[in-house]
Amino acid sequence: MPSSNPIYSREPFFEGFDTQAAFDYYEASRHRLPAATYPQQGRHASGRVEMAAHCDVFCFDAFGVLNVGGTPIAGAVETVQALRELGKTLFVITNAATLPKAQAVAKLERLGFDFSADEIVTSRMAAEEALAAYPDNLWGVMARSDFKSDDVPVRSILLTHDITTYDAADAFLFLSTWEWTSEQTRLLEASLAQNPRPIVVANPDVIAPLEEAFSTESGFVAHRIGDLLGGEIEFHGKPFPSVFELVERVLPPEHDRRRICMIGDTLHTDVLGGAQAGWSTVLVTDHGLFRGHDPARFIEASGIVPDWIVPSI
Repeated sequence: MPSSNPIYSREPFFEGFDTQAAFDYYEASRHRLPAATYPQQGRHASGRVEMAAHCDVFCFDAFGVLNVGGTPIAGAVETVQALRELGKTLFVITNAATLPKAQAVAKLERLGFDFSADEIVTSRMAAEEALAAYPDNLWGVMARSDFKSDDVPVRSILLTHDITTYDAADAFLFLSTWEWTSEQTRLLEASLAQNPRPIVVANPDVIAPLEEAFSTESGFVAHRIGDLLGGEIEFHGKPFPSVFELVERVLPPEHDRRRICMIGDTLHTDVLGGAQAGWSTVLVTDHGLFRGHDPARFIEASGIVPDWIVPSI
């Protein structure tokens, strides 16, 4: 049955979100997100390394924390270096699933960061690991037009503007909306309406911050389909557990989860995700979803409370 959410009445499907619309969409999709517990109130800090004494492991979101689109955020490179000099363990946890891991490493290098491949954990890694449970499926993949079938460790076909690519698939993998169109969303919905099949989402984000606006990400398409058609949808990436488990897997077994810090710009992905893992959380306010807004009213409305609130790292 079609949803009553007014977002769904918009055309085209990829009309740009503003902060309020993105927040409302996350809230409307809250029933698909994990549960978590939060502090009663977040503490304000200036950023930089002010929280270094409280945590041993720092996990950075990329978009809205380290960079905005293709531009590094002022001071981010220096903060990463300062934490290294203090002996902290560092990771990047990103829901950007467009690029294979090697290209994600190269992108951060171009932005001036010195993260090694072992320090970068992507939602795509978590999703690809989960695909091993379905060795016989032919996966229809939402991806850029330069996607190749050997880019993922399963049999796959790129979803195009031809309905036969949708009908041929046994299941669907959402990697990227980089070149995705409204027409393709309609084709996917039509195929699923006739033959429901599982969906694995490698980027649960609804939006991502670019220099001038927000991009619309594959989480939007997944939640839309869930509301319109129901069906089996499996999410990997923040705020869902599997991507956090990839980090914990390489930490000492006796580590204190509260001394792991998730730093991000979004309440429903970074803060909720870190909290459900039992980690400490930091909301960055000046460069991502809440840039130009007072985050306090969004924190109050959602009940998702970070441990710390900082303007920038």
